[in-house]
Amino acid sequence: MNFSPFVKFLGQWGGYKFAQRLTAYHPRMLMYHRFTTPESDSRVLGVSAERFEEQVAYIARHHNPITVTEMIRGCFEGEKLPRHAIAITVDDGYEDFYRIAWPILRRYKVPATFYVTTGFVDGRLWLWPDQLSWILDNARASGISLRPFVNDGESVVPPSTNEEKQSLFSRLVGYLLHIPDEKKHAFLRAIAAQWEIHVPESAPDWASPVTWAQLAEMQTEGLEVGGHTVTHPSLSQVGLGQARNEIFGARDALVANLGDRPRSFCYPNGTQEDFVAEQVPIIRQANFTGAVVAFADAQGQSQRYAMRRHSSSDNMFQFLKAVSGVEHLGHKLRNTRRSTVYE
Repeated sequence: MNFSPFVKFLGQWGGYKFAQRLTAYHPRMLMYHRFTTPESDSRVLGVSAERFEEQVAYIARHHNPITVTEMIRGCFEGEKLPRHAIAITVDDGYEDFYRIAWPILRRYKVPATFYVTTGFVDGRLWLWPDQLSWILDNARASGISLRPFVNDGESVVPPSTNEEKQSLFSRLVGYLLHIPDEKKHAFLRAIAAQWEIHVPESAPDWASPVTWAQLAEMQTEGLEVGGHTVTHPSLSQVGLGQARNEIFGARDALVANLGDRPRSFCYPNGTQEDFVAEQVPIIRQANFTGAVVAFADAQGQSQRYAMRRHSSSDNMFQFLKAVSGVEHLGHKLRNTRRSTVYE
């Protein structure tokens, strides 16, 4: 049964404020990725500057925004948390955070935590979903097919329309997230070679990273810059040795470029399937203050290395459900829990 219309109706008549009072001492996190303006490339899917400013202004009026590390200290180290505490988090390390989102956050004096993929910031790589999008954009419906990677054995044929591209992109992302990291990159190389597509070494403008200089500037203005691995693999698709290199490598790059200070960690992709309990000691050894996942459930902020986050987007209904506590109360009532057990 879809309760969204009912929730939306109650929210407009005081339900959001009531939920906010009930959850005043339950700190929450919002999760973002990309930001757009009317001039942005059509391939960039994110929150518009106009809508993000509306959301940040709402948070500034009704909540007490803090960084993730400040939330960790309040939840696990005995420091006092303010009522209605909320943390804005942004993943990956795209340049549009610096250009679009940070000026808005600074205008409203709202702190945030920005999780960066350090190899991306270094310019040594660009993120693999963007590479896949590039390949599909430059493919031609030549009839050449690439077998045999997808789960059902179906051939991969170059798309001929934008609708076909979007469908194939979604299908391939779903597949690539659940295979070993090495095989994922081999698949991308194989498609590009089979379809005779050149993938540039550096990301195109629409997929470009923030720079270390920009990160240093924002850090002096109150931004927490956190770790998001070196190359952005699903950590469930690598061995412990590579996981250590990804986690410590990100830590070392952050220290070398931005100094040694408290920082939290974010699991790439961050679903339950991307969480590996055996890797938590590595995150702890790398001196990250804690870690965040990419979903919310009834457990809330009860696990230091698997802190829950709520998705946000241009959809104001989703935003209001998350910030008001309605979504958290719904998880509590349904007792929805995902396993992220570690010692």
